[in-house]
Amino acid sequence: MRNLIKSLAASVLVLGAVSIAHAADAIDEVPLAPEAQDTMGSVSGWEGGYVGAKGTYQRGKVKEGGAYNAIGLGGGLYGGYNMQDGQLVYGGEADLNYSGIDSTSAGVETKQRLNGSVRGRVGYDLEPALVYGTAGLAATSLKASDATSSDSNTLIGLTVGAGVETKITDTITARTEYRFTNYQDQTFKLDSGAKDRSLKEHQINIGLGVRF
Repeated sequence: MRNLIKSLAASVLVLGAVSIAHAADAIDEVPLAPEAQDTMGSVSGWEGGYVGAKGTYQRGKVKEGGAYNAIGLGGGLYGGYNMQDGQLVYGGEADLNYSGIDSTSAGVETKQRLNGSVRGRVGYDLEPALVYGTAGLAATSLKASDATSSDSNTLIGLTVGAGVETKITDTITARTEYRFTNYQDQTFKLDSGAKDRSLKEHQINIGLGVRF
């Protein structure tokens, strides 16, 4: 009887040890909570350089006493660099264009061909769109011709405008932009006499750009 009791006690001790070991293993096997994941997602923003090409429609007036309509189509290249602070986007941009503006008054034909600008740009990020304003200095080559002579001058002016640019992909963007430019007067020396000319123009640009 005494041996039976000792055997039962030993069995109980062994079973208890085994149960404790299993319990410890079970605690070790409890899976850890998964690490919190960033659910905010990344926003690429607008910071960095870019280049692009655009088509232009220009409607303006050449002035010589009166104002004469000047309409033309053209195209150009643009490039710049953006910096970003929160949703505020700012930077600089330059463009170089060829214009088909043409106007004839009092036997004198006036043509605008090469033109360009250097501007600041400030916008607000509405991902994936950017709404912006722009202003700066513009220059253009203007040529005046009568029946027997011609003369060319460079006109300097101020340009202001606004636009919307949107991301097609992370690197490709499309934009629509309006600008108004007011160029200074210049005197053109022709056989028919000296002619003063100035140019005011409204310009609509449609562009496609690449960010890098």
